[in-house]
Amino acid sequence: MAITIQQLPTSPNLVNNDLLYVCTSTKTSEAQMQFVCDIKDVNNTLIQRIKQQPNPSNKAVFNVGQIMTGYFSNADRIWETSVVAPNTGSGLDFNVVFGEEYADSVSSSVELYDGIQNATTGSPALSGSDYLFNLYGVNESPFDLLSWNWNSGSKYDEEDASDDVTFQHQNGLTAFNTQSVYLGDYGTISFLNGNINGSDTLVTQSAQNVFAAIYKFYDSAGSQIGSDQEIFNETIYGANPTTKIWSQVYTSQSQATRLVHFPVGPQNLVDAGISNVTSSAYYEINFVQQATDAQPLESGSFGQYRFNIGECSGFTPQRFAWKNIYGVWDYYNFTKAKNVQSSIDRKEYTQTFVDYSTTTDSVPYDIARRGRVNHYNDITKQRQANSDWLTQTDADNLREMFFSADVYLYEPSYGWVPVVITDASITEKTNDLSQKVFQYSVNYNMAVGQYSRQ
Repeated sequence: MAITIQQLPTSPNLVNNDLLYVCTSTKTSEAQMQFVCDIKDVNNTLIQRIKQQPNPSNKAVFNVGQIMTGYFSNADRIWETSVVAPNTGSGLDFNVVFGEEYADSVSSSVELYDGIQNATTGSPALSGSDYLFNLYGVNESPFDLLSWNWNSGSKYDEEDASDDVTFQHQNGLTAFNTQSVYLGDYGTISFLNGNINGSDTLVTQSAQNVFAAIYKFYDSAGSQIGSDQEIFNETIYGANPTTKIWSQVYTSQSQATRLVHFPVGPQNLVDAGISNVTSSAYYEINFVQQATDAQPLESGSFGQYRFNIGECSGFTPQRFAWKNIYGVWDYYNFTKAKNVQSSIDRKEYTQTFVDYSTTTDSVPYDIARRGRVNHYNDITKQRQANSDWLTQTDADNLREMFFSADVYLYEPSYGWVPVVITDASITEKTNDLSQKVFQYSVNYNMAVGQYSRQ
């Protein structure tokens, strides 16, 4: 073999990190030798070719992460979905292949070789995996990593899809296991789905098969209201999902179905025709495997989440959505005072009282010409959102919003509008037992500012 891949990224992974390939070759002593790396998209179309000479140890190190980042656009805008929405931009498949080029001498033309067999010309073809599925996310801290790769096992576990096995994971791509919501709120939780280990040998038996979400509604006393209700993952099962089992649909996996977004907000559920939402004090959602009878299997859970429904009395909470470290959406309501402060940058000039450029035979007495003239006002509105008292867990999770480069605010009259977080302050409250709660004040501007006045 001409090239050997000594190290490669795992799949799934997070694209905003260092995704490293290390290659060696039996041809590094050839004239003008270079390693060639081709990055291709889901359609196997070449999007980038990189060349690298051997380092002093006759190896090549390719970092494809930052290159791939440029081929993502925006995270999926699926805030208001009432069905399980497929991935369209928050995760992408890439195919990374290697070859080499060299010549007979330092002055002759180079030839491109496929990297699989010695002296076999052709496009780069050696691959360490059939695809690399990347989320539009980032490892939060390099100090938390044990290797270059994201620990996808923290959010992705394949289970036996052909048997009624019992398991409990918490694999939703969010840090919020419990959320406070209000009627009218939108929200989603995203999951990796299917076989995502980078092999085109799709598995009929083992998968993270997030088949359905089961919704249970409760009153303030904790008694369940009505019966369980479900929303099925039709992105891969299609219509009538309970008439099929995993072994019948597993070949339908694609870039679109490897990441799916479930509706979880009260308004999403109302729009989906789910009953008992408005009469509940809270509800729980269980994201489950499929049983052997093609029905949802509650004992095989990929995540359980609780939503406490609050009551608005005289105020409208400020609901934010932001792209989290996994490249999908988290949500939070700021329920305390909303402040708006306007600052105005005025441009003006001073004109003389006497009109020396008069076009008549006399100079009229015009009091409007006296003094300063304001000809341009640039208005900036600084907004502030204030949270209720937060636990340590929620305070830690909410800090992600401040780090995110993609934040939206829900305005009832307009929908989701982009905002820019300018700064945040934290108030700590500590009692004698050293238990702490926190309160955030977040300052932000609308990404689309107010028109200036002239």
